[in-house]
Amino acid sequence: MIKNRFNSLFWRIAAIFFILLVFIGLCFVFITVHYSGLYFEEINQRLNKNTAADIAAHSTPFTDGKVNKKAMEEMFDHVMSINPSLEVYLLDNGGKILSYYAPKKKVVLDKIDLLPVKKFIGTKGNEYVTGSDPHHVGLEKIFSVAPVTNNGTQAGYIYAVLAGEEYDAVSKSLTRNYLWQLGLRGMIITLLVTLLAGLIIIRFITRNFSRILEVMQKFRQGDLTARVEVKSAGDVKQVGDIFNEMADILTQNIEKLKEVEVLRRELIANVSHDLRTPISIIQGYIETLQMKNDTLTGEERKRYLDIISESTGKLEKLVSELFELSKLEANQVKPVKEPFFISELVNDISSKYQLIAKDKNIAITTFLSKELPPVFADVSLIERVMQNLIDNAMKFTPEGGSIIIKTNKHQDEVEITVADTGIGIPENEREQIFGRYYKANNFTDLKNSTGLGLAIIKKILDLHQSSLELVTEVNTGSAFIFRLPVYQNS
Repeated sequence: MIKNRFNSLFWRIAAIFFILLVFIGLCFVFITVHYSGLYFEEINQRLNKNTAADIAAHSTPFTDGKVNKKAMEEMFDHVMSINPSLEVYLLDNGGKILSYYAPKKKVVLDKIDLLPVKKFIGTKGNEYVTGSDPHHVGLEKIFSVAPVTNNGTQAGYIYAVLAGEEYDAVSKSLTRNYLWQLGLRGMIITLLVTLLAGLIIIRFITRNFSRILEVMQKFRQGDLTARVEVKSAGDVKQVGDIFNEMADILTQNIEKLKEVEVLRRELIANVSHDLRTPISIIQGYIETLQMKNDTLTGEERKRYLDIISESTGKLEKLVSELFELSKLEANQVKPVKEPFFISELVNDISSKYQLIAKDKNIAITTFLSKELPPVFADVSLIERVMQNLIDNAMKFTPEGGSIIIKTNKHQDEVEITVADTGIGIPENEREQIFGRYYKANNFTDLKNSTGLGLAIIKKILDLHQSSLELVTEVNTGSAFIFRLPVYQNS
């Protein structure tokens, strides 16, 4: 439990935050020490910018165009007595070192870069400029410089390094003993205060995430009702809302899977029952024919064969409709939509059913609106819908009844109605009619019905983003209505 707690989002963010604070603190100390050194160097240069000019004004480095060694020695002694940290160099106009005062250190350069020198003179020492350190190749230090003349002509420069070796030693010592200690102490204090404030803020932010993780854990363990409740706005609420939406979708899918499982079991039970009946009949009459083949009359033999043929037809129809419905439910049927005139399709189908209706003494009447625009749908699938609706009407309409088929324009759709004068559907059964194996309980002429017709219709209309409406009254009749979109010729 302790290990898991320290592996939580809060402690991981806190650890990363602490590391970042330490890194930023060290960078801050380094930058502070570095720029503090530059600050003190610039102060030193500004305060001593006239040092070289004072030395040049109180000395005569050249006599008759040559270096006055005695005068230089006196000047060097004077400088050493006043400021031992200075290093003074006499340069010619090209920057070559002619003479110098630099105690306890060997000079390794014989020439000074004049670009910083000219910049210093041009700005009169009011800008921070570093120049060559004669003791080290590539190292630069603060300096003061002034031109020197001989007989009214510039003969060279007095170049004074303000941060000599003694100055460097003292400066480094102060940096180590003061600036670093001050910076580190300041960093530690700042780090602790910032870390404490940061941990409080992180805790406040991650508190909602922790609740979300707890809810997710409950959901994973099987509590499908677990949902995230986040009142604050922002990303945390968005995460919670997304999880709730996902949980709702998963729960709905699970419920659908349960429903599918129930349907699957019902399907197996119903299929087993419906297949068993015609198979038993076929098997029984075949065995009778085999056993009594020599004693059966021609009329009995014909009757037995008719029963076998009828049961075989029912079996074939059941298997065919089961296969068709299974493909529709598995989304293996993709409608191939095209424009066509629904009135022509209705007229063709009703003509085919006239003979069957006449044998049952049922009248089929069509009322087809003129000049209907073409619809956009799959012809073969809509033909299947019409066949199933007419088959359904034929089954539930008694002799002497009638079936009426109508088409008319309904806004941007064409409405098709198949009505009958049959038994109607009781109110307590109306919600079940689109399920598998629905059969009316108060009508006996259903020996050839599979109970899958309306379920197939519903699936086909779902593929066309349409629905099947029912208007019914017991002992008066039923009307099934669906609509198809008008073809938009773009």
